[in-house]
Amino acid sequence: MFKFPTSFFLLACLPSYLAHAVDPIVKADRNIEISTLVAQMKYDRVSFSAKPGEILRISLKNPDDLPHNLVVCKPAKGNVNDKGKEVADAVIALGVEGVLQNWIPLKHPRLLAHTDMINPKEEGSVTFLVPKQEGPYPFVCTFPGHAQMMNGVMIVSKEVSPVRDLSYQYFQGTWDKLPDWNKLEPEGNGTLPAGFISLDPKKRKDKFGFLFEGSIEVPKDGEYEFFLTSDDGSELLIDGNRVVLNDGVHGMVAKQGKIKLKKGLAEIKVGYFQKTGGEGLRVAWKGPGFNEQPLTKGKPKPKGKTPPVPIPVEPLPGEAVIYRNFIDRAGPRAIGVGYSEGLNLAFDANVMRLAIIWRGAFMNGQRHWTGRGQGFQAPAGEDAFYFPNGAPFAKLESLSASWPPDETRASAIKFGGYRFDDKQRPTFIYYLGKARITDYPKPSSSESELFLVREITIEQNGEDLEGLVFRAGIGTVEKEEGFVLAKQIMCRVEGAKAVMIKKSGNPRADGDLRVPVKPANGRARIKLTYSWI
Repeated sequence: MFKFPTSFFLLACLPSYLAHAVDPIVKADRNIEISTLVAQMKYDRVSFSAKPGEILRISLKNPDDLPHNLVVCKPAKGNVNDKGKEVADAVIALGVEGVLQNWIPLKHPRLLAHTDMINPKEEGSVTFLVPKQEGPYPFVCTFPGHAQMMNGVMIVSKEVSPVRDLSYQYFQGTWDKLPDWNKLEPEGNGTLPAGFISLDPKKRKDKFGFLFEGSIEVPKDGEYEFFLTSDDGSELLIDGNRVVLNDGVHGMVAKQGKIKLKKGLAEIKVGYFQKTGGEGLRVAWKGPGFNEQPLTKGKPKPKGKTPPVPIPVEPLPGEAVIYRNFIDRAGPRAIGVGYSEGLNLAFDANVMRLAIIWRGAFMNGQRHWTGRGQGFQAPAGEDAFYFPNGAPFAKLESLSASWPPDETRASAIKFGGYRFDDKQRPTFIYYLGKARITDYPKPSSSESELFLVREITIEQNGEDLEGLVFRAGIGTVEKEEGFVLAKQIMCRVEGAKAVMIKKSGNPRADGDLRVPVKPANGRARIKLTYSWI
């Protein structure tokens, strides 16, 4: 059978500045290896991702007893994946001319790149420039009769996933712990060609589960860390070994685990279930030579007359992110902190108060990062809890005295900046006269919940702190296990005795939770734990 030389295909598929290079073998940015499966009329790989503008080499091995090729097609009309059917059918329509063209429709407008027709037990390759247009680019074997079984898709996207051949099974049921998926009958199944794990195929809001399975490309030998954040339970397995377990019914809780892997393909499985309430699943990994890379991706927004596209501000797995801008109800000097565990806060640097805590998504930077960037931006997540306005510390004649009026900018307390720990979590520093106060909030979790732990340390430094009181919240109801704030947050206080003032006179809600500051040896410590109820 007549075969075109490899250099022809390189010249046909590459742009002019590459096609006219002296050396026809062009260095590729990345190589994708695909093999035929013996006696199965299939490729061993049905999907992969590519970045717009990268130079890609596809290597095709053919251990089968029949000839095969691989033809990459442009997307069908409407930017959809027709599995290359139109291009494959065009070969049949060519008749004898199809034989002369080696079963490749060379003049078809959707033809992007192709290998030779690879004889049995041989291999070949094609190198080409990936188009800038994002979308599904089907690849197919155009030898007559092969296309229906031998096809796959190249997803062109700016975000490329290392996971290939990703599939899912969808389940419905009520669980408190991860079930044995093998004992359940799925309600549905499908593929995620882009290689990103997603909950978008769900069919209802609550009481469902997913099992995702695919192969992840390990670039080199070494130790890899996987991050798993979910609401409710989840687990992650690599080559059958459980690397991360995040089981139980809870809010967004983050877990991570490490495993040593060899270069090549590794099997990845992620199980997830949602009982009721909030939901969420985030998966990421990092390894030798690269930082945290997400393996999950949300559903794209529809085109048309829609609100401005959000610009999500998100933390990296294992690190917090800072957002300094106008945050609604946290003031013009707000300092937003998004933690990788899925919990967030806003600190008001005008009056040195914790202003807001919330769960889920952190901030939408669209308002401040485009145009003139004016106005206040609300938190992007859910379950926002707002602390009282005004300074958190005040000197009172008695513990039950009226709290001083709110100030736009505190006159008695001065901001001293903040410092970071190794996970980029800030400790806020402020001064009351000579007294130095450090305020260190950080997420923590148990098997069943995610909560915020806040450690406040007051160093007296010779300052008179007689009558100093800290206000932890308003709208308080005292319970045996702690104090309920505004029917939303459970607050537990350690290191000092907290007192509920029933008739505080606050216009928003009676019931101040106050903590008298009693230094010992020049230092006082207050530890607060906030959790959602």
